[in-house]
Amino acid sequence: MPKYVDGATRADTKSSTNVATEPIFEVRDLAIGFDEREDVLHNVTMQVEPGEFVVLLGPSGCGKTTILNLAAGLLSPRSGYVRFDGAEINGVNTNVGYMTQDDTLLPWMPVHANVGLPLRMRGVSKSETKEKVEYYLSLLDLSEAGSLFPSQLSGGMRRRALLARSMIYDPRLLLMDEPFAALDAQLRHQMHVELRRTVKRLQQTVVFVTHDIAEAAKLADRVLIVGGGRPGHLVAEFQVPYGEDRDLETITYTDEYARFERELNEGLRSARDPRIPAA
Repeated sequence: MPKYVDGATRADTKSSTNVATEPIFEVRDLAIGFDEREDVLHNVTMQVEPGEFVVLLGPSGCGKTTILNLAAGLLSPRSGYVRFDGAEINGVNTNVGYMTQDDTLLPWMPVHANVGLPLRMRGVSKSETKEKVEYYLSLLDLSEAGSLFPSQLSGGMRRRALLARSMIYDPRLLLMDEPFAALDAQLRHQMHVELRRTVKRLQQTVVFVTHDIAEAAKLADRVLIVGGGRPGHLVAEFQVPYGEDRDLETITYTDEYARFERELNEGLRSARDPRIPAA
């Protein structure tokens, strides 16, 4: 097990290994539907590279969550293929973390037990579990909350605890399905800051689903817009024009951000109405 001391991160433990050449997650010529109904998604091709923060942006019901469920191995395509680390996904993918907008903290367990639950389920020793729980609680500013129960936490603290639990077993890919949708604007901004800081420090790869243009513009390295009617497909792709060192406290006041947000808005309009050409 890697040691997390003196500011070291999971990325430090990989410095001696070769840089990955395969996409972590890849979809090729995908079609997927349910029962005998028409496809939800059709002719979808995309890939996610190691260390990327990819946002899937689109209207409700367009198939964004379906892509996450494919990556998690919870669904299988009708045609095409879905690969993870170069191999086709067959069954539940235990190498991903999955965080949704639901609050799934167990109310009878204190925070430290909730966060460490995935490790205990994997048979990790008590000493290793304790070490990693302490590391992630510290990373997400929850060290003082470890002995508290979920009912004693603020909304932001509960989200941070859920994030810690999603990341504690070092998933190769973190899937996030509108995880901050229920938060007010101030708490959502705080979670954006926490998330960017944490995934950068850990060099975590993320696929994040939202229908919020501002959230996509602030968080992403790359935005894929999903929509275009029924069945859905990838309408447009945008590379974020500012780097990963962006300051989320000030970026929204810049002309560069305003231009990018307008571009995403045009792309989202084309996702809602296939008669409108993508930007």
